[in-house]
Amino acid sequence: MRRLSADGGAGMLAKVRKTIGAFRMLGPGERVLVGVSGGADSVALLAALHRLAPALGVTLSAAHFNHGTRAGESDRDESFVRRLCGSLGIGLLTGSMATDKRRAGLSLEDFLRRKRYAFFESARRQAGADRIALGHHRGDQAETVLLHLIRGSGLSGLAGIPPVRDGGRIIRPLINCSPGEIIAYCRREGLSFVTDSSNADERFLRNRIRRVLLPDLERRFNPAIVDSLCRLADVVRQEDDYMREEARAALETLASGPSTSVIPIDKLDALHPAIKRRIIREIVRGFAGPDAAVGLDHVQAVLELAAGEGPSGTRDLPGGTRARRVYGRLEFQSGAGRGGTAREGAPLTFCQAVPIPGTVGVEMLGLRVRFRELRRPPSRPETTPRRAYLDLERIDGPLVLRSPRPGDRIQPLGMKGTRKLSRLLIDEKVPRDRRSRIPVLADDLSVLWVPGLRLSERARVTGGTRRVLKAEII
Repeated sequence: MRRLSADGGAGMLAKVRKTIGAFRMLGPGERVLVGVSGGADSVALLAALHRLAPALGVTLSAAHFNHGTRAGESDRDESFVRRLCGSLGIGLLTGSMATDKRRAGLSLEDFLRRKRYAFFESARRQAGADRIALGHHRGDQAETVLLHLIRGSGLSGLAGIPPVRDGGRIIRPLINCSPGEIIAYCRREGLSFVTDSSNADERFLRNRIRRVLLPDLERRFNPAIVDSLCRLADVVRQEDDYMREEARAALETLASGPSTSVIPIDKLDALHPAIKRRIIREIVRGFAGPDAAVGLDHVQAVLELAAGEGPSGTRDLPGGTRARRVYGRLEFQSGAGRGGTAREGAPLTFCQAVPIPGTVGVEMLGLRVRFRELRRPPSRPETTPRRAYLDLERIDGPLVLRSPRPGDRIQPLGMKGTRKLSRLLIDEKVPRDRRSRIPVLADDLSVLWVPGLRLSERARVTGGTRRVLKAEII
């Protein structure tokens, strides 16, 4: 492989650097894991980040997932990526499809995507990386918007591919680059790449959109259709972000504790229909997982359940989640995906290490908590039932999200002494059968946060705080 030229591809490099800055994708000292398939997009991404790494102050590693679905092609791609990373002096982690290929009702595309993303997250942790960089571009964005439009998506689908996802863990520096710019960059830099023959298989809807629908729209209706679709995605994403924040704020008023499992129907009915739909979708995804296919039909079924006559009723939802109407309340229970429903009232024990940045999920509770260090302290670090700010430098030892333990103590915000957690839960009128289901954030010394109830004085953010941890139920 030819060495990268000193001045070739400066236009695309400038666009990539501008995108990184505009979306605050990277900061000095961070480690970036680049997903590399061997195609032009990922090769250009790896080469561009390799060129920009010294100026950005970041360290690169790479990951390649061998799907094993294209006979000899898949192994060819892996060998190519190994040579590419070797020529650039970049460490590579590889993974392959497990022998168990049951798809659980997913399309082949969705199944492979989930496997690939799960591998990237595992590789990120193994590499000690802060970010996963992927090679999606403007063409992918336009295809995604059309794909979701065809499938009848709501605003979230029309927002397309986000430049930054999962609190900044996944970044897409090429999202403002066109496929033509990427190919031109590879040619200027003498970068070879492989071609995936499955991209020509028109049995897949996305391929038909790329090869048939988009060219037809460009030719017969709008030569700048890709730009129009990307502009639509940008506008919708901003409005979708606003609506999501409004829905989460409304959800905080509905749910008095860390769990969104019990919602008063009268309070839900008082909200705008658009906010109600988003709240139901947020709750179900909290139980079933962020990638669960929660459609409008599922949301509507829950709203019809809430409006139904009679004292009770149930609806089964994606991921084994179940909604029940019980005397003026909606109650959601998790099927814990493959593991079945945790028996109501049964004591639970769980303990998970907290990655920073990262997300911790407690499937049996339908709970996901996202953790990230803020680059600057917030002007008003207010704790809510679902969000807390903590002083990272006052934390002793590793953080864990776990169930309560005998002897747990907390120093409630504003108090000088500590209290037994068990007494706090009693005073807050938490039913006995739910106390083991209350998550606590703790370090080696004590409990630091009980979502929905108390923040510890010991971890309080002050004017002298330099490093702030944001913990948020999502």
